[in-house]
This record gives sequence, structure tokens and C-alpha cells, in this order.
Amino acid sequence: MAFEGWDRLYWDISLENPPEVVSISTNIHGIKPIDRYRLPELWSLHVYGYLGRLIVDGNDLPIRPGYVSIAPPMTIMEYHYVGISTHIYVHLRLPPPGNGPLRRIRAMQDLGTGYNALYNQLAEVIPHSRSEPARVNARVWDVLWQLSSRTEDDERESAIHPAAKRAAEIIERNLVKALTVSDLAQDVGVSYSYLARLFHDAYGESVVGFIRKRRIERAVHLIERTTLPIKTIAASVGMPDLQYFNKTMRSELGASPREIRRRYMGQ
Repeated sequence: MAFEGWDRLYWDISLENPPEVVSISTNIHGIKPIDRYRLPELWSLHVYGYLGRLIVDGNDLPIRPGYVSIAPPMTIMEYHYVGISTHIYVHLRLPPPGNGPLRRIRAMQDLGTGYNALYNQLAEVIPHSRSEPARVNARVWDVLWQLSSRTEDDERESAIHPAAKRAAEIIERNLVKALTVSDLAQDVGVSYSYLARLFHDAYGESVVGFIRKRRIERAVHLIERTTLPIKTIAASVGMPDLQYFNKTMRSELGASPREIRRRYMGQ
């Protein structure tokens, strides 16, 4: 069974105004191995916890635990189940598009580690679907924005050249070490100048600037959320010279590491 190109099916929708949720609940399928239906006026959002297939207007999409799908009105949906299958569904009506830009949402996407949070967001409002419809509409609206943002993030990520992406991964794993553009270029198999151009296109800054930014971000995280000594943090992000580290943090953030920690702790 092939699913080539399944992750390239998108819908463009307007999220300027909240949707009207007509129905939201959990549902159990799989008593019959195949269901085929179409909603004339409503969008259909499903959050899955099972294995199966969804054929959307002839497009064969995989269903896996942790996946979510959305389909527009008048779309023919054919579900193929493997045993008893439970999911959350939302049937909703979107207001007409306004003058703002449309947002893109992938027809089927893998939520990965974000699955539990999104599932719980929807499950939490199911008991309130009749008593607090505005609350439910707002929650589903937020979920749609999240799915749109994930789609756009994935598109940006897929557009990054593999060499730039690989170099960024090397940087992330080796912030404690001395890093040079020449060594990174050699590690990913491109020239110094080409890697510099790829980084500017992908991340909007130089390789050196990217390394500096990630070191500062990592340092701030450790300063605020751990009790590690400042000297230890400086060494762990590849800036063992404490004087240089303090000067860099003050220059970039307008405060010394100790001031950052005190502010975060509310002291």
C-alpha cells in the first residue's frame, strides 16, 4: 500500500473569524471495515488514535496514532479501519472569507509530541458543547490556528537546504565546542562560501551569527531554569572565558547573567 505525496495535500481556509462548531465528540468506528460519507456544508476535523486509511476525493492518506485530518464541505471521505477505531471528531462551519490572507492547513498531518496537548484541548471542551458553545468555538478556532502554524513551519523547514539543516544540527549538538565555518562546511560537504549563502537564505543570518544566537539562547535557558553556577553555564555553551561571556550577555541582552537570573526569580 503506497501513500506517495499524501503530505502535499492542503486546504486554504480563512481563520479571520471563529468557526461555528456544530458537533464535537468522540466516536467509535470499525464495526464495519469501511465508512464512506460526505458533509454537504461542514468541515470535518478528526484526531486519531488508531491505524487505518482515509481516501479524500481519491487521495490516499495514512491514518496513524497521533495524526489529525481536516476536510472541507462536499469532500467524499472513505475510511478504512483495522479493528475498533476511536477518535475525536469536530464538524464545523467556517464563516465566509474576509479580506485577509488565507491560511494553509495540511489535509493530514502528524502531530508528533504535540498530539497529547491538542487531543486534551479538544477533549476538555466536549462536555461543554451545548452549555458553552462560544467556549467550544474559541477552542476549535485556536486548534485550527495551531494546525495552520504547524503546516507553515513544516513548509519552511522542508525548504531549507539539507546542508544548512545538517550544519544547524551539528551546531545544536556541539555548542560546548569550538565551532568554525570551515569545519562545518567540510562536515556537510559544501564550500565555505556556499554554506554561508545557504545559512543566510535559511535563517536570515551568518553561520557565526547563528552560533552566537544559539549559545545565548541556551545560556539564558540554563540561567533562568537551573541553579548551575554562571561559570559552568558559560563553559557549557562554548564561552569558557567568564569575562567574555558576561560582556556578550550584557551586550546582547542589556543585563549580566546574574541580573537575568535575579529578574527571572523575581528578586
